[in-house]
Amino acid sequence: MSDTVLQLEPIHRLIHAYAKQQERSRYALLFALDSRFADIIRSTSEILIGQMRLTWWRDILTKAPAERPAGEPLVEQINRLERKGGNLAPLLILLDGWEAMLDDFPWGDREFENYAAARGRGFFAFGLSGEQALTARQTELARAWALWDFARHCSDAAMRQSAFDRCTEIVRSGDRLDFDRSGRPLSILCKLMIHDVRKGQLAADLYSPASAARIIWHGIAGR
Repeated sequence: MSDTVLQLEPIHRLIHAYAKQQERSRYALLFALDSRFADIIRSTSEILIGQMRLTWWRDILTKAPAERPAGEPLVEQINRLERKGGNLAPLLILLDGWEAMLDDFPWGDREFENYAAARGRGFFAFGLSGEQALTARQTELARAWALWDFARHCSDAAMRQSAFDRCTEIVRSGDRLDFDRSGRPLSILCKLMIHDVRKGQLAADLYSPASAARIIWHGIAGR
Protein backbone atom coordinates (compact mmCIF):
# COMPACT_ATOMS: atom_id res chain seq x y z
CA MET A 1 0.00 0.00 0.00
CA SER A 2 1.44 3.39 -1.00
CA ASP A 3 2.20 6.19 1.42
CA THR A 4 -0.52 8.27 -0.25
CA VAL A 5 -3.15 5.64 0.55
CA LEU A 6 -1.92 5.22 4.13
CA GLN A 7 -2.34 8.95 4.72
CA LEU A 8 -5.97 9.00 3.57
CA GLU A 9 -8.80 9.24 6.06
CA PRO A 10 -10.07 5.77 7.06
CA ILE A 11 -13.35 6.25 5.18
CA HIS A 12 -11.46 7.13 2.01
CA ARG A 13 -9.10 4.18 2.40
CA LEU A 14 -12.10 1.86 2.59
CA ILE A 15 -13.78 3.42 -0.45
CA HIS A 16 -10.49 3.44 -2.37
CA ALA A 17 -10.22 -0.34 -1.93
CA TYR A 18 -13.20 -0.82 -4.27
CA ALA A 19 -11.63 1.02 -7.20
CA LYS A 20 -10.44 -1.16 -10.05
CA GLN A 21 -6.82 -2.18 -9.48
CA GLN A 22 -5.45 -0.12 -12.36
CA GLU A 23 -7.35 2.98 -11.18
CA ARG A 24 -6.47 2.96 -7.48
CA SER A 25 -3.48 5.29 -7.79
CA ARG A 26 -5.70 7.90 -9.50
CA TYR A 27 -8.37 7.68 -6.82
CA ALA A 28 -5.73 7.84 -4.08
CA LEU A 29 -4.37 11.04 -5.63
CA LEU A 30 -7.88 12.46 -5.97
CA PHE A 31 -8.77 11.86 -2.32
CA ALA A 32 -5.39 13.14 -1.14
CA LEU A 33 -5.47 16.34 -3.22
CA ASP A 34 -9.06 17.09 -2.27
CA SER A 35 -8.09 16.71 1.40
CA ARG A 36 -5.04 18.93 0.91
CA PHE A 37 -7.18 21.68 -0.63
CA ALA A 38 -9.64 21.30 2.25
CA ASP A 39 -6.79 21.75 4.74
CA ILE A 40 -5.77 24.97 2.99
CA ILE A 41 -9.29 26.40 3.27
CA ARG A 42 -9.70 25.17 6.85
CA SER A 43 -6.47 26.75 8.01
CA THR A 44 -6.84 30.05 6.13
CA SER A 45 -7.79 33.15 8.12
CA GLU A 46 -6.85 35.67 5.41
CA ILE A 47 -8.29 35.34 1.91
CA LEU A 48 -5.10 36.53 0.21
CA ILE A 49 -3.01 33.86 1.95
CA GLY A 50 -5.50 31.18 0.95
CA GLN A 51 -5.45 32.36 -2.65
CA MET A 52 -1.65 32.28 -2.70
CA ARG A 53 -1.54 28.72 -1.38
CA LEU A 54 -4.10 27.53 -3.92
CA THR A 55 -2.25 29.40 -6.68
CA TRP A 56 0.86 27.37 -5.81
CA TRP A 57 -1.09 24.20 -6.60
CA ARG A 58 -2.53 25.74 -9.75
CA ASP A 59 1.02 26.41 -10.93
CA ILE A 60 1.97 22.81 -10.13
CA LEU A 61 -0.91 21.48 -12.21
CA THR A 62 -0.12 23.68 -15.21
CA LYS A 63 3.68 23.33 -15.27
CA ALA A 64 5.58 20.67 -17.16
CA PRO A 65 6.76 17.82 -14.88
CA ALA A 66 10.40 18.90 -15.21
CA GLU A 67 9.51 22.35 -13.85
CA ARG A 68 7.71 21.11 -10.74
CA PRO A 69 9.52 21.14 -7.38
CA ALA A 70 10.85 17.91 -5.93
CA GLY A 71 10.21 16.67 -2.43
CA GLU A 72 6.40 16.90 -2.30
CA PRO A 73 4.90 13.38 -2.47
CA LEU A 74 1.68 14.54 -4.09
CA VAL A 75 3.63 16.31 -6.82
CA GLU A 76 5.47 13.05 -7.48
CA GLN A 77 2.10 11.31 -7.74
CA ILE A 78 0.93 13.93 -10.22
CA ASN A 79 4.09 13.43 -12.27
CA ARG A 80 3.62 9.65 -12.35
CA LEU A 81 0.01 9.98 -13.42
CA GLU A 82 0.88 12.45 -16.17
CA ARG A 83 3.67 10.21 -17.48
CA LYS A 84 1.02 7.51 -17.91
CA GLY A 85 -1.11 9.89 -19.96
CA GLY A 86 -3.44 11.04 -17.19
CA ASN A 87 -5.53 14.16 -17.80
CA LEU A 88 -4.99 16.81 -15.08
CA ALA A 89 -7.58 19.30 -16.40
CA PRO A 90 -10.33 18.14 -13.99
CA LEU A 91 -8.03 18.88 -11.04
CA LEU A 92 -7.93 22.53 -12.09
CA ILE A 93 -11.73 22.57 -12.04
CA LEU A 94 -11.67 20.93 -8.61
CA LEU A 95 -9.30 23.67 -7.48
CA ASP A 96 -11.74 26.30 -8.79
CA GLY A 97 -14.37 24.79 -6.52
CA TRP A 98 -12.15 25.05 -3.47
CA GLU A 99 -11.15 28.60 -4.37
CA ALA A 100 -14.86 29.51 -4.39
CA MET A 101 -14.85 28.52 -0.70
CA LEU A 102 -12.89 31.70 0.03
CA ASP A 103 -16.04 33.77 -0.59
CA ASP A 104 -17.43 35.24 2.61
CA PHE A 105 -20.44 33.60 4.26
CA PRO A 106 -23.41 33.68 4.11
CA TRP A 107 -23.80 32.39 0.58
CA GLY A 108 -26.66 32.80 -1.86
CA ASP A 109 -27.56 30.84 -4.99
CA ARG A 110 -24.59 32.11 -7.01
CA GLU A 111 -21.93 31.17 -4.46
CA PHE A 112 -23.37 27.72 -3.81
CA GLU A 113 -23.65 27.03 -7.53
CA ASN A 114 -20.10 28.23 -8.30
CA TYR A 115 -18.71 25.99 -5.58
CA ALA A 116 -20.83 22.89 -6.23
CA ALA A 117 -20.54 22.92 -10.02
CA ALA A 118 -16.76 23.22 -10.00
CA ARG A 119 -15.82 20.98 -7.09
CA GLY A 120 -18.32 18.29 -8.02
CA ARG A 121 -17.47 18.25 -11.73
CA GLY A 122 -13.73 18.34 -11.12
CA PHE A 123 -13.84 15.55 -8.54
CA PHE A 124 -16.09 13.23 -10.53
CA ALA A 125 -14.45 13.90 -13.90
CA PHE A 126 -10.99 13.11 -12.52
CA GLY A 127 -12.33 9.96 -10.87
CA LEU A 128 -13.69 8.87 -14.25
CA SER A 129 -10.35 9.60 -15.95
CA GLY A 130 -11.46 12.94 -17.41
CA GLU A 131 -11.45 11.45 -20.88
CA GLN A 132 -15.10 12.17 -21.67
CA ALA A 133 -17.79 14.54 -20.50
CA LEU A 134 -19.90 13.55 -17.52
CA THR A 135 -23.43 12.46 -18.33
CA ALA A 136 -26.24 14.79 -17.29
CA ARG A 137 -27.07 12.60 -14.28
CA GLN A 138 -23.43 12.28 -13.23
CA THR A 139 -23.15 16.07 -13.37
CA GLU A 140 -26.20 16.46 -11.12
CA LEU A 141 -24.94 13.84 -8.67
CA ALA A 142 -21.54 15.55 -8.63
CA ARG A 143 -23.16 18.85 -7.63
CA ALA A 144 -25.26 17.13 -4.99
CA TRP A 145 -22.22 15.32 -3.57
CA ALA A 146 -20.25 18.59 -3.31
CA LEU A 147 -23.14 20.20 -1.41
CA TRP A 148 -23.51 17.15 0.85
CA ASP A 149 -19.81 17.12 1.66
CA PHE A 150 -19.92 20.87 2.33
CA ALA A 151 -22.82 20.32 4.75
CA ARG A 152 -20.97 17.54 6.52
CA HIS A 153 -18.00 19.78 7.29
CA CYS A 154 -19.53 23.25 7.70
CA SER A 155 -19.66 24.65 11.24
CA ASP A 156 -22.21 27.34 10.37
CA ALA A 157 -25.64 25.83 11.10
CA ALA A 158 -27.59 27.96 8.61
CA MET A 159 -25.10 27.35 5.79
CA ARG A 160 -24.98 23.64 6.61
CA GLN A 161 -28.75 23.34 6.37
CA SER A 162 -28.90 25.40 3.18
CA ALA A 163 -26.31 23.15 1.52
CA PHE A 164 -28.10 19.98 2.64
CA ASP A 165 -31.45 21.31 1.41
CA ARG A 166 -29.95 22.03 -2.01
CA CYS A 167 -28.37 18.57 -2.09
CA THR A 168 -31.71 17.01 -1.14
CA GLU A 169 -33.53 18.84 -3.94
CA ILE A 170 -31.09 17.49 -6.53
CA VAL A 171 -31.14 13.91 -5.23
CA ARG A 172 -34.93 13.77 -5.04
CA SER A 173 -35.18 14.79 -8.68
CA GLY A 174 -34.01 11.23 -9.37
CA ASP A 175 -31.60 9.13 -7.33
CA ARG A 176 -30.63 6.73 -10.12
CA LEU A 177 -26.89 6.12 -10.16
CA ASP A 178 -25.14 6.34 -13.51
CA PHE A 179 -21.69 4.80 -13.10
CA ASP A 180 -19.95 1.78 -14.51
CA ARG A 181 -17.38 -0.27 -12.58
CA SER A 182 -14.72 2.44 -13.08
CA GLY A 183 -16.84 4.84 -11.05
CA ARG A 184 -17.42 2.52 -8.08
CA PRO A 185 -15.77 4.86 -5.50
CA LEU A 186 -17.99 7.70 -6.75
CA SER A 187 -21.14 5.59 -6.61
CA ILE A 188 -20.24 4.60 -3.03
CA LEU A 189 -20.05 8.27 -2.08
CA CYS A 190 -23.40 8.85 -3.78
CA LYS A 191 -24.96 5.92 -1.92
CA LEU A 192 -23.87 7.42 1.41
CA MET A 193 -25.26 10.79 0.34
CA ILE A 194 -28.59 9.30 -0.79
CA HIS A 195 -28.92 7.45 2.52
CA ASP A 196 -28.61 10.75 4.41
CA VAL A 197 -31.13 12.43 2.10
CA ARG A 198 -33.66 9.63 2.61
CA LYS A 199 -33.23 9.92 6.39
CA GLY A 200 -33.49 13.69 6.21
CA GLN A 201 -30.36 14.22 8.27
CA LEU A 202 -26.59 13.98 8.04
CA ALA A 203 -25.01 10.85 9.51
CA ALA A 204 -22.99 11.68 12.59
CA ASP A 205 -20.23 9.23 11.62
CA LEU A 206 -19.61 7.92 8.12
CA TYR A 207 -17.18 5.33 9.49
CA SER A 208 -19.72 3.63 11.73
CA PRO A 209 -20.28 -0.15 11.40
CA ALA A 210 -23.58 0.48 9.58
CA SER A 211 -21.96 2.86 7.06
CA ALA A 212 -19.01 0.52 6.58
CA ALA A 213 -21.44 -2.32 5.84
CA ARG A 214 -23.19 -0.19 3.19
CA ILE A 215 -19.82 0.68 1.63
CA ILE A 216 -18.69 -2.95 1.55
CA TRP A 217 -21.98 -4.22 0.10
CA HIS A 218 -22.14 -1.60 -2.64
CA GLY A 219 -18.41 -1.95 -3.27
CA ILE A 220 -18.82 -5.68 -3.91
CA ALA A 221 -22.27 -5.90 -5.44
CA GLY A 222 -22.79 -2.44 -6.92
CA ARG A 223 -26.23 -2.23 -5.27
